[in-house]
Amino acid sequence: MPKRRTKRRNKLTSRPTARDVKVPVDASLKKAWDAIGKRLDAAEHEGAAAFDELWEAAADAVNHDPPLYVLGGYKTAAEFFQQRLHTDARTAQRNMRVARYASPTEEEKYGTTNLDAAIGWLEAKHGALGGRLPVAFDKLKIPIDGAPRPFEKLTAAEINAATRALLGKKSPAHRARSAFEAALAKHDAFKETRVNESAGRVTFTRVPVGSITLFAKVISAVKLPPPK
Repeated sequence: MPKRRTKRRNKLTSRPTARDVKVPVDASLKKAWDAIGKRLDAAEHEGAAAFDELWEAAADAVNHDPPLYVLGGYKTAAEFFQQRLHTDARTAQRNMRVARYASPTEEEKYGTTNLDAAIGWLEAKHGALGGRLPVAFDKLKIPIDGAPRPFEKLTAAEINAATRALLGKKSPAHRARSAFEAALAKHDAFKETRVNESAGRVTFTRVPVGSITLFAKVISAVKLPPPK
């Protein structure tokens, strides 16, 4: 009888078993991220009283080199803001900037929207403020139609218009957004309301539930500029 040939496994073509590759994490960065996580948790627990601490901690996570939020599993700053802090990137950037230059007392007195507008005007006039340079908002005056007016007497829309004038921008890029912002700025209920305009669409965020009827009335009364 002929001898049966046995098949030999070709070791050269055999595939190795896949293994998970573990990437080491810098212990110091992990420690820094954990510390920020505790600060965020504590600030969120305290609520509005800890506005400064919350957004200063967020800024420390975003502005660190490398960004610390990646250790929490977030791919981008926008993802960190949305998933961890439950807000959009624009609002988060505003809050971080206000927390950097304004005190809790000023935030309560003037509102974050107006403070952010004032900081934007100061940066347009003087360039990047840098560091944690305190701003004397109680003494700040902004030219409106050529006449200096106290910051605390102005709306965010008026301050933004002064900033555009300072930068030589006679007409805003988003004309519908500006019209809505000017109308909403006349009502204290909408101090935190944000308007976004993109690709012919307008969205509103942070509209108080208790002021929905007033919101609808104000928005419906706005006369939008004709498209160019």
